[in-house]
Amino acid sequence: GGGGRLVPFNERKTISTIKGEHLGTNQEKPDFLTFNLTFLKRDKEGGAWYPACFNSNEPCKNRYKVTQTTDMRWFCEKCNNTYENCVRKWIFSGTVSDDTCTTWVSFFNEQAETLLGGAVANEVYAECMSENQDQDKYDSYFERANFSEWVFKCKVKQEMVGDESRVKTTVFSMQPVDYAKESREMLDAISKFA
Repeated sequence: GGGGRLVPFNERKTISTIKGEHLGTNQEKPDFLTFNLTFLKRDKEGGAWYPACFNSNEPCKNRYKVTQTTDMRWFCEKCNNTYENCVRKWIFSGTVSDDTCTTWVSFFNEQAETLLGGAVANEVYAECMSENQDQDKYDSYFERANFSEWVFKCKVKQEMVGDESRVKTTVFSMQPVDYAKESREMLDAISKFA
């Protein structure tokens, strides 16, 4: 989820710069931006995970989507094997905001685990969905993340959705806001204006 050098406060962008500077529209390569954002909520459409291949070795490494067969097993097209079980991995969209506007971003497994305090999709599925459906407990994982503040590094790229071109923002890495450090950097930036 985290890792890498944290972009200094004065080099960060706002959500409005995505449209304002036409970021993500280069067909050749994505733009990478760093934002201070507040996570607002998860998109409630569909589940927040996908079934991934049980094979933890090459070529799958528990990443590739599997389909359930008629005999209730799981088939992976990537390794061409069928397994008794699958591994659930996080994937969902959420709304984030800054002081300029809001936008949708996509979260994948590692970043979602960071956002959700280390919650692993497979374990949450087993706890909340497999035998005893506990929607309230499931929702509580996301409710704890609501209104949390992060420094997100995002990939912004134009993609085709059906026959429509859209700019998609995907969380690449994230770290919780370090308020003391942010305050020092903000004061430093302000002092340069004087």
